[in-house]
Amino acid sequence: MFILAAALNTKGFDLSYYQGAVSQATMNCLYANGYRFGVIEAQIGTTFNNNAIADYQRAKAAGIKNIDFYIFPTTQQDARSQVRNTIQKLQNAGVLSGNMVWLDVENINLFYPTYAQNQNFISAMLSEMSNMLGAKRVGVYSNWVQWQSIVGSNWAGAQPHQIWYPHYDNWQSFADFQPFGGWTKPSIKQYQGDVAECSTTIDRNFY
Repeated sequence: MFILAAALNTKGFDLSYYQGAVSQATMNCLYANGYRFGVIEAQIGTTFNNNAIADYQRAKAAGIKNIDFYIFPTTQQDARSQVRNTIQKLQNAGVLSGNMVWLDVENINLFYPTYAQNQNFISAMLSEMSNMLGAKRVGVYSNWVQWQSIVGSNWAGAQPHQIWYPHYDNWQSFADFQPFGGWTKPSIKQYQGDVAECSTTIDRNFY
């Protein structure tokens, strides 16, 4: 979804691997509750989320038009090959057509011990994602705290891509955004986490 030109205050959700298969009734309920976009975890570590494709299809059937995916990477696997493996599976299933894939950059304990290693690792992943999808269909999920701890506060190597940031203040506003990594304008905000709704658990987002 090319969201930079979209109007603000569109409500969305994201789903993790741990939610398992999300039923059609749940997707219908999310649509009825005003959700108009979603982001589904397609990869966590070395594991491809086999529910992601069916969840995408059920969300679309419910009327939720904009559905993206995200990758939670692992340093235990080559950066480029894990991107290829995940994106190829999504492409083969026919669920990547104009929508985006986001790279989740959080939790310092899951990355390398040095800024330089992490910068190289993230750069390689984003480069491969851009090669396969085009740079405009690649985004980064992180915030100013996580980014600084993983790659350093001054690194702006991912700045050409859109930024989706978490800040659980329960507020649908970008007024809280703190520039980092070269980003001065966010695209999506995750403003509330682990919300029980429609017989599943979601994070709430808006743009």
